[in-house]
Amino acid sequence: MNDQSYQIEEKDGNRFVTVTNASASCRISLFGGHVLSFIPSHDNRDRLWVSPVAVLNGDRPIRGGIPLCWPWFSDAHGKAKGELPSHGFLRTQMWDISEFSCDGTRSEMVLTPASTKGPGFQYECAVKLRINIASELSVSLETTSLEQQEAFSLNCALHTYFDVSNIADVALEGLSGEYKDKLEDWAVKPAPVPYIFTGETDRIHQEAPETLTIVANHSPYITIGSAGHDSIVVWNPWQSAASMSDMDAFGYKQMLCVETAVTNGTTLNPGEVHKLTQVIT
Repeated sequence: MNDQSYQIEEKDGNRFVTVTNASASCRISLFGGHVLSFIPSHDNRDRLWVSPVAVLNGDRPIRGGIPLCWPWFSDAHGKAKGELPSHGFLRTQMWDISEFSCDGTRSEMVLTPASTKGPGFQYECAVKLRINIASELSVSLETTSLEQQEAFSLNCALHTYFDVSNIADVALEGLSGEYKDKLEDWAVKPAPVPYIFTGETDRIHQEAPETLTIVANHSPYITIGSAGHDSIVVWNPWQSAASMSDMDAFGYKQMLCVETAVTNGTTLNPGEVHKLTQVIT
């Protein structure tokens, strides 16, 4: 432990950082720049879900928490499916702590990846993950173009897995527009009212609300703020979880992914910055 209130643990070839202050604690995997846990002090209840059988040793992306998708979302990389890694390559990079500050109730940690280039993306840019830990958790994925003349486009997402006691008791409030349904050949449908979950869900909502609310047992449980996005992705694998080697067959009952995302592309001109932010309250 250092005097700035974070601790580093090395385990199974990975490095984990735990940040603690008077407001909350937060655990981060430096493999993937991956937030694993956010526990506010007022109720000591983790707002993030990580699969109990998630692989944490750097062999594969981590199932749960807040995976980073960059510089493409899903398989939107312009190549044949499987030719490049789904959701890009930042989530399989090792990251370094480049900045840290703490005033006792709020901590800010900035992480930077080992590389921002890989197959499918060779543009000059800088990426930072800015994590603010207080009574709320704010995570920002910041991309700065270092190109001298050429513009480039990217997609990205904060693919957050929220912890819920029972998906059958959960509703999502704040989505009203249309979504593309991945499970039905991208059919365009209206958002359900009420927005509840009774089966496998994989939807890209074509709207960018600033605030959403996860309601549990008819009471607000988590507020999700978003900025810099053009879409909201909602996912729960339901019984398909049984076919995932890093997910318990019944794990779908305790999680819901609500993702702050850019799925339609954002273009950065030389020197421009794009910031994708999610705030969990």
